[in-house]
Amino acid sequence: MNIQKELEEHRKKKEEIIADMKVCITYIPNQENDLLCLMEQYLKAEKERRPSLLRQIRRCMDGESYDNPFAAYYCYFLDDIARFDQILNKFIDHIKTYYHNTLEVKLTIRFIVIELNNLNASCRGELIDTYRREKLIAFFEDAGKIVKYEGVKGIINEHRTW
Repeated sequence: MNIQKELEEHRKKKEEIIADMKVCITYIPNQENDLLCLMEQYLKAEKERRPSLLRQIRRCMDGESYDNPFAAYYCYFLDDIARFDQILNKFIDHIKTYYHNTLEVKLTIRFIVIELNNLNASCRGELIDTYRREKLIAFFEDAGKIVKYEGVKGIINEHRTW
């Protein structure tokens, strides 16, 4: 298989990381868990916020529609995951075009890592956790192997903040 096709196949491997990100912000209502979460928020809330939380607790108790109580704890959203996906797509697209130029590959990795740093920082450092970091580094290293570029992990570790 040629390098272009291998990289296109490799692009699919990012889906595992993206799926993991989505699971962490996917909400399925559960009255008992939601009540516990809302009550915890109520106990910790400033006085001004308590009346609205009481309304949410009442709605939850009565089986009516209420806001996702866990949304307050989310540090990233679907838009952030979409941005992450775009960054990884940009990486693959750029490597497909410039795989024969080692300097360009090195600069691409550096640039992408810096973009991921900025995205992760905007998500309070929660988007790329330890598990995802290891998967992400493996994703980059495997792409490096496809284009016969060594030193990917060193570049990543030199520039990453996640």
